[in-house]
Amino acid sequence: MTGLSVTAMWAAGITVFAVAAFLLVLGLKAQKRPNQTGDSTMIGETGIVRKTSGFRNRLVVEVRGEQWWSKMIVPGGVSPGSEIKVTGVDPDDLILIVEPLERR
Repeated sequence: MTGLSVTAMWAAGITVFAVAAFLLVLGLKAQKRPNQTGDSTMIGETGIVRKTSGFRNRLVVEVRGEQWWSKMIVPGGVSPGSEIKVTGVDPDDLILIVEPLERR
């Protein structure tokens, strides 16, 4: 019965160790990056009002290509097509809190 040579076993062990170390470094770098998803990254984004009379008088706005329920804290009327800015996210309902975007 012929077995693997010692050189082949060392080569395989070093290769496995190198791949594991490389993946570990990539994983640690990924942990340090800021979040690119989630509700906290929505704050500061701008969007467009799509509907003004949704469920429970909520606005339907489009932000990042997605439609969201939203509510306005600042009283004032907006119409479909108006631009808004996301100022917060209601964590209980996942509803965006928006305000009209003023153009200067």
